[in-house]
Amino acid sequence: MARVAVMHEEKKHTRKWKQFFSEPPAKNQSLDNKLEIKKKYVFWRNSIFITSYILYVIAYMARKNFSIAMPFMENEIGINAADQGLILMVASFVYGIGRFVNGSIADRGNVRVSLPINMILAGGFNAAIALTPFLVNTQQLSHSAMVAYMCLFWGISSWYQSALFPYCAKSLIRWFPNATRATWWANWSTSHELGSFLAMNISLPIASLAYMCFGKYGLEAMFVVPFVFSLLIGIIGFFALRDRPVSIGLPDVEKICETKLEALTEEEKKEQDLEDNLTYFQILKKHILYNKVMWNLALIYFCVYIFRMGPVDWIFKILVGEQPRFGNFHEAVKNIDNLAALKSSMLCAIGFLGIFFAPIISEKWFKGRRAPANFWCLFVGAFSVIGIWLGSSPFSPVANMPFWKNVVTFISLGVAGFTVCVPQVLVGGISAVESTSKKVAAAASGFTGFLGYFGASLSQALNGKVLSYSMGKYGDARLVLFYWGAISLVGALLCIPLWNVRARKEYSH
Repeated sequence: MARVAVMHEEKKHTRKWKQFFSEPPAKNQSLDNKLEIKKKYVFWRNSIFITSYILYVIAYMARKNFSIAMPFMENEIGINAADQGLILMVASFVYGIGRFVNGSIADRGNVRVSLPINMILAGGFNAAIALTPFLVNTQQLSHSAMVAYMCLFWGISSWYQSALFPYCAKSLIRWFPNATRATWWANWSTSHELGSFLAMNISLPIASLAYMCFGKYGLEAMFVVPFVFSLLIGIIGFFALRDRPVSIGLPDVEKICETKLEALTEEEKKEQDLEDNLTYFQILKKHILYNKVMWNLALIYFCVYIFRMGPVDWIFKILVGEQPRFGNFHEAVKNIDNLAALKSSMLCAIGFLGIFFAPIISEKWFKGRRAPANFWCLFVGAFSVIGIWLGSSPFSPVANMPFWKNVVTFISLGVAGFTVCVPQVLVGGISAVESTSKKVAAAASGFTGFLGYFGASLSQALNGKVLSYSMGKYGDARLVLFYWGAISLVGALLCIPLWNVRARKEYSH
């Protein structure tokens, strides 16, 4: 009897934890006045948008700090390009799996609780990288063990990072009506680029300040400071986020905003009624796993993320070039190209505009079709690698003309950033969601995200090895740049079968 009582208590305890992290039930509508409903809705909508936006800015600061730290890791802790490629490969692979798994969890999860907790945990494991100089200096780990340590903790951080987007995507679906969702989604998606821009431009000043104040801890500060920001926004998130309108006593967002949806046919109504009796996993199989459009989008995203993550993670190292070993971190910072970080951030700065204009390009120029916008951006982006080579190679025609070399680099990286960010937001975000049921929206973005980061994972180890070989064989990064351009062209060709595909009717207006 005692054992039965204990098991019953354990089940009760498990149910409480499950309820804590599960999507909260709908509450009875507490307001009848339309103005009061609208006022409460606008307050929480803005609170959720601003909080999730800042949260994702900080999340990207805590991810892209690694890219700026890469040139100094070899000097400080002996981690070379091949090691860095392996670490990034593991992180991308874990992130990709996490996007799909956590996307499925997020569809039934509690945004208010889960999003802040995942943010704090991601930042905490990110900060564990700050211990690497101490471990090296005290000779507690061999080189192989150090690489394994970084793969482990950067990988765990990536797992919790992978949960952030699905919960944010769920919020955008639940709190913003069909008529304006693409615009709000694009506005929110600029957080990716703002976070990357800040990481590329404040990581070195933070590191230099730490070194000036303490005489050391330059590399460590690049990872500790983003953790502090992650902790703060995570705590704020518990108070500023809410799961969905009906969980706080409001009507569904389409009723609040009085959205006029396109009328369904009788056959479509029967299909919708049938779905109401399906389990979550049956809907998942129908709309994602057996959906040809989703697989096509996922393959495009596979190419997009190889082309995107390559330059974002490696361009600073390419622009800085092979650096000699210096006595300390301060000397290493002083002897790099001062404009390298600013040039690298053009991918994000102009990418910011790409994300902002993505829905405008697809809605206004191509009448709601996403594929033509994706095709032309990937096609043009493929040729931007020529400009990147001209601006980074010591053998280019402008190598001895500093002004023109800088101009070419800024322009080509800006073009690459703009053209890759348009399909980034249209394919993995808007198109993926619009091609499936709202009931599996987070899983849809997670599925395309998985294929995207799986591609990035396969590419990262290759990036490091190809870059090292290219630098040794030719003295520049031409091979890895050619590889990125070719992948972008493949992605463009994959857009052609979806040329006339539009959103499902439950997303149209």
